[in-house]
Amino acid sequence: MGSRAKSLLIACAALAMAVPGALVAQQMPVATDWADKTVALEIFSQLDQLSSPKMSPDGSWIAAKVRVDKRQALVVLAVGKPTPSMQVVGLTEEAGSDKVGDRQIYSWRWLDNDNLLIEFVSRDNFAGEWFDNSRYAAYNRTTKKIVPLGWDGAFGSTLLLWASRSGSPHVVIQRYNPVYGTEMLNHPEAVDINVLTGENHVVARPNPIVDQWQADRNGVVRFGSSSDRETGKIRVVYRPDAESNFKTLVTTQQTGLSVDLQIPSLILKNNKAYSVNSKSGFAALYEYDLDKMQMGKMIFSVDGYDIDGVDVAPDQMSIAGVSYHTDRAVETYFAPRMKEIQRLLEETFGKGNVSIETTDAAEQRIVFAAAAPGQVPTYYVFDTMSGGIGRLSWGNDALKNAILNPVSSIRYPTTDGKTVEAVLTMPRHHKGEKNLPLIVMPHGGPWARDSMDWDSYQWAQAMAELGYVVVQPNFRGSTGYGQAWVDAANKNWGYRMQDDLIDAITYLAKQGMVDDKRVCVMGWSYGGYAASRAAQRDGAHYRCAISGAAPSDVPAMVSYDRNYLGAQLAKAALGSAGADLTDVSPALHAKEYSIPILIVHGAKDKRVPVAQSRTLVARLKAAGKVEGKDFVYVEQPENTHNLLRQEDRLQFLQETKKFLDKHNPA
Repeated sequence: MGSRAKSLLIACAALAMAVPGALVAQQMPVATDWADKTVALEIFSQLDQLSSPKMSPDGSWIAAKVRVDKRQALVVLAVGKPTPSMQVVGLTEEAGSDKVGDRQIYSWRWLDNDNLLIEFVSRDNFAGEWFDNSRYAAYNRTTKKIVPLGWDGAFGSTLLLWASRSGSPHVVIQRYNPVYGTEMLNHPEAVDINVLTGENHVVARPNPIVDQWQADRNGVVRFGSSSDRETGKIRVVYRPDAESNFKTLVTTQQTGLSVDLQIPSLILKNNKAYSVNSKSGFAALYEYDLDKMQMGKMIFSVDGYDIDGVDVAPDQMSIAGVSYHTDRAVETYFAPRMKEIQRLLEETFGKGNVSIETTDAAEQRIVFAAAAPGQVPTYYVFDTMSGGIGRLSWGNDALKNAILNPVSSIRYPTTDGKTVEAVLTMPRHHKGEKNLPLIVMPHGGPWARDSMDWDSYQWAQAMAELGYVVVQPNFRGSTGYGQAWVDAANKNWGYRMQDDLIDAITYLAKQGMVDDKRVCVMGWSYGGYAASRAAQRDGAHYRCAISGAAPSDVPAMVSYDRNYLGAQLAKAALGSAGADLTDVSPALHAKEYSIPILIVHGAKDKRVPVAQSRTLVARLKAAGKVEGKDFVYVEQPENTHNLLRQEDRLQFLQETKKFLDKHNPA
């Protein structure tokens, strides 16, 4: 047995043994091991010890990713067994046979007590175009065999439309099948697949006006939609049952990045329908009348925030709850039982500190994560019948449940009269000190957001541990604050969105927290763009910039995205960055870079190609900038856009520290 296999078995055994049958429900005292120590960057760079646990319907098994030897493996663990029991399904990076782009075990769920449905995701190339490729397979816990589902004869990406929750395990998968001829090559079929036998039959043939199908919670394909990549024309077809013909329900034109169709988001087993819609300006949950094919009454909304989605009860007959973000992730349960379980757990672990991750079908065994702000989540198993709680796993076995640098939510005014919500992390080893150095850390996307919950990349905590105040603004374009806030990114890349970051500096300096002459900006993807733009445009406000995987030549990215997203979405996404895309492209104004910049990019990044940073470096050199003085370039040979390797995460943090020590020391 190799060293990795031995380490994997040891790690899995430790997790399995940590699941007792019943313990007194009480919160463990917070670890004080790190109270007077500085956490090393090697620890902050670690992948999660355990992530995305999923419990089998009978509550006997948990499937999750675990960390071992700087990698992650998907494993199946026994719950509450006196003798440790575990199965290794596979290492996540071995999901594919090559090393092109991101390739990983992405998600998993139980179909029944023996069969696990696994999604594999990769970035692949077809006829010169890169695309996100999803494939599905079933793993049988008893036979230990992995069976591909719907791969034979399919090309391109597949899509899961439905998975059974009871009875013989079945899935309905959308796939592209060349047997229908070249004229139907881009129009998918939907097939029902018996997971045990592999037998399948077509439940929806390709339709010339459909490029994506949608099924109800009975597995019946009810909707089809199409979006023309070049023009943005959208069409939706519908049928009330499996025997009826499809009829056109909606025809419209997409003009922006998103379109808010007033159609059902889900149809439950009892034919009740619901829609998550932003017609009020914020995403909310509505009833939907299938007889009249129109929106009904609003049944849940959050003042000032969008909802993220809905959770369906195990029997697929009702909505169990709604998830959303305020300054932290929140789950509101509708079912009295789950609402009471949440209340009981929060009595022990603190209001807002509990996230229910997965349950058995009877909702008697619960896996939940508990963490205060600044604390790595710890995973527990709660047996509601006995009242016992046992620890399943630390999120990080070196940090355990230590509370590190304090995290809070702030709101600050902008110079044009708006208010921005931001996450603030204060350096614990400099408690009470004023005029500290600051790192402004814009998130990626920009259609994303930050919250006070523990971030698995851990950059804010790592920088605070080094002595920096870290602010993460949810600037214009951030999601979760209504459609108008998202749309405010249009033509504001490099302009008002940059000003939102600068306004955070002004606000914190007025509070006496930071020294506005000791500020650096740091980000990845869009955050890297913002850092690069700051070095070119806003040097008076910063001492240095750290830019990772940044799209710094916007016209070139729009051209790249035309293949990736299609002409319409490319125009609506980066194409809407500014009225003049050249003007908002920092790489095209290399002479204007006025502060030192660290540039990091993965050679295997297929979302923002490494050519973006290579072009920037070449232009900086042509502009007379000196490598090692005006800029530092680090190209990571094996890194992709999503930093899946622990080695690449560590190198990024190490290069960041080295750069900060020189240009903005704490």
